[in-house]
Amino acid sequence: MSALIRASLTISMALSVFAFALPAYGDMQEDFFRAVESGQVKQLTTQMRPELLVEIDEPILAAWMNAVNERLGSVQSMSYSGFELKQTDDGTLRSTTATVTFSQGTAASELTALDGRLISFNVTSDDLGDDWFQGPASVGLYREMGRTFILRFMTGRTDDAYAMCHEALQEVIDRDSFQQMIDIVQNQGGALKSIDFRDSRMQLTDEEQNLLLNFDFATEKGTGTCEIKVQFVGMKGYLLGFNFE
Repeated sequence: MSALIRASLTISMALSVFAFALPAYGDMQEDFFRAVESGQVKQLTTQMRPELLVEIDEPILAAWMNAVNERLGSVQSMSYSGFELKQTDDGTLRSTTATVTFSQGTAASELTALDGRLISFNVTSDDLGDDWFQGPASVGLYREMGRTFILRFMTGRTDDAYAMCHEALQEVIDRDSFQQMIDIVQNQGGALKSIDFRDSRMQLTDEEQNLLLNFDFATEKGTGTCEIKVQFVGMKGYLLGFNFE
């Protein structure tokens, strides 16, 4: 997956073309962009199925919605270019593609829904640019992720802490090595007394978009710090690194 964050989430499914009424598909595009224009994340996430929601962090979706509204402006018109329908064992799959004209640019939009709720959306626009993501709309979700990881790590909940690490990090640090790290930190620090969030900053390069979160913690034997690295891929942030000192 490209490190550049794009509003592109696709669940691959075979689709066949059937005849159907245009209004239902027009409504799907219109409902989607009406929610985007509202700037209210919940208006968009309520249109999504659970299997899509687990691939999206709301603070990133909010940042994307803000970028669309600021850089592209309001929707002026839609030109529909493709319509597909298929009945499957899971329900009715509907897909529609359209060119959307905004007040400040254009975008190509492809939406796919299962029984009326989205399972994928792909919105691309040269006018939006590849640099729209400068960080999540808020860091609360990732602050809690970091705090939870430190708590599990410092209290010896090895399996729970290790499960929070992205598979790319697990390939670098196997579970036995992870356990050894926990043992060292616990032996040096003793029982955990407190965890406090200090600050965060974005680290943006052409290859990666990372959020670095800094925490202070206190144990029965002293104090220390931990930096948590969250890397953004697609519309989700993953725990890709940690550093206890």
